[in-house]
Amino acid sequence: MIESLQDRGVIHGMAKDRFVPLGKVTGAQGVHMIVQALELKAKPDNPASSKNTVKRGHWYDESLAIAADNGIELPQGFSVSKELTREQFAFLLQQGIHATGDYPLIAMLIQIADADEVAKSYFNSVQALLLMKITELDDAGKFHPKQSLTRIEAAKWVYNSREFVDNHGKADDPMQDEVTYSVEKVNDQINKVILQRENQPNPGYGIAVTKVEFGKDQVATIYYELLSPKPGQMYPQVITTTKTETYIASSYKIKLVPDQTIEIKRLK
Repeated sequence: MIESLQDRGVIHGMAKDRFVPLGKVTGAQGVHMIVQALELKAKPDNPASSKNTVKRGHWYDESLAIAADNGIELPQGFSVSKELTREQFAFLLQQGIHATGDYPLIAMLIQIADADEVAKSYFNSVQALLLMKITELDDAGKFHPKQSLTRIEAAKWVYNSREFVDNHGKADDPMQDEVTYSVEKVNDQINKVILQRENQPNPGYGIAVTKVEFGKDQVATIYYELLSPKPGQMYPQVITTTKTETYIASSYKIKLVPDQTIEIKRLK
């Protein structure tokens, strides 16, 4: 495992011939390991990309920039030179995995003996890594969230994360993005229009109506947005049809259009 990660540039020895497995992992080292192991890339096409303004005075600058490009939020109190705790690294790693795709997880809660010690903002990340079998509890059922992460623990976690992503494939694209609609009569004046997105990998893939435009030709153009699973959330692993609805005067014909302005705003 160590040699495999070293060959890929994910980890480096503390000296030429020493890995120091029980040494601690700093913030800079942790982010770099996640970016390298999961092969995260910068997004220079995004005008707001930190890649375009990254300073190159330190060996870890590019990894921090790539992490930011991929939406990875740094844990509270993060410092490039400060040791990472196990819960902080779990928070970073879960976001890194999510940046490669949205993987459906069984909606179950794993009992953690020291759950009361896990910060609320990191709890979902810890649960996700346990469900993905990237890490595990000790024999007493404890996670030890506040302990500093060792280099061998970090190596195991990122190695298992790489295996998980490779085995499950890139899951960020839903099974299909076709949106259909049906009409139900409410009364003689009003119809309920139901938009649906079928055969999605989990309920996190939703749909929302962003606006409705009424044309002079008696056509109501319904603009919609496709929603992706929220980072850090766990969803039932089940094929799902998601729906939303709006109400239109019965005299209008219906036209569905994806709202392109949503994506433009995200890029800005």
